[in-house]
Amino acid sequence: MRLPGAISKRKIQRRFLSALIILIVGVMALLLISSQHDEKTKPESITSLHERVGKFNGLNIFFIETSGRSCLTARQACRVESAARANPHASVTLYMEKTPIANLSSYKSDKDEVNCVVAKFLLHRIENVWILRQNLLDHLEGTPLWEFYRSGLLNKSITPLVHRSDAIRVALLWKNGGIYLDLDCIVMRPLDSLNNTVGTVRDFIPNWIENGVMAFNAGHPFLHFLMKSMVLAFRPDNYLSLGPSAVTEAILDFCDRDDLPANTLLLCSRNSSLFIQPPDSFYAIGSGRADVFYQQTTDLADWNKLKHSFLSHIYDSGSGRPVPPTSFYAQLARDYCPFTYRTSESNGSF
Repeated sequence: MRLPGAISKRKIQRRFLSALIILIVGVMALLLISSQHDEKTKPESITSLHERVGKFNGLNIFFIETSGRSCLTARQACRVESAARANPHASVTLYMEKTPIANLSSYKSDKDEVNCVVAKFLLHRIENVWILRQNLLDHLEGTPLWEFYRSGLLNKSITPLVHRSDAIRVALLWKNGGIYLDLDCIVMRPLDSLNNTVGTVRDFIPNWIENGVMAFNAGHPFLHFLMKSMVLAFRPDNYLSLGPSAVTEAILDFCDRDDLPANTLLLCSRNSSLFIQPPDSFYAIGSGRADVFYQQTTDLADWNKLKHSFLSHIYDSGSGRPVPPTSFYAQLARDYCPFTYRTSESNGSF
């Protein structure tokens, strides 16, 4: 006859073993996810990049995050998801600075933790997305910007995240070729038709070129000219000095122009060319109308502005402004980065 105490003891042992097995399986799953994440975030040579890009259709799309944060925000993850979904046969790379640059708080909120989970699951869910966590300024080596950086001039910037991003994107384009996108861009169309091109905007002075979207072949002579021009144009107290103003002035000089009309192929120095995109291609709704993305209601006229756009550059998207569920921004996210938006909205982290 079995005693009740013995039966109870065996039950406890069985439950303990079951819990232990579940714990071991869970740890193994986490280790597997971690190892996959490490595979995607290890440094990568140019050779392996070219092999990876060739695995798809040869199109290289990339973003840069220079703050050194541990993971993306939900809104940044949305932009990466949109690029990968609209271009499933392209290689989409996110270059993340591995050393914190800004004086960021070490405190992590629940919202930060949710963002990290969303970003990690997203980037392992989509096959054509890679994260490379590196010392991004190393990419300046071998370019006209390397001595500029080594001299310490770049460190005098009062907006280091902006200036470093402006420099790194041009160096990566010159070395690898491809399409650079700001982490403010929600991609809506395939980008494989873009080549050796930049876009104009409506909101600023005439002939103003933004550098939030740039597509170039590797080694394009304009990019080398631009990097040399950036060294001379740098102003530590002017956050635009290595960005739009530098690009605009460099194109005018390199292509010997007095103006930069949209929808125009410019024949430039060293037998090269550049195509100037109209505002509707990348910046249909400019920074002067950034509020429309965050309003409770959406104007049909704004949707119509995006009919011929490759993407929408959403200004002020990193400022933390609330995004109402009925807003233009939320509708774009729902359509073009549904996984990130659905997951983060349910946790209140978008």
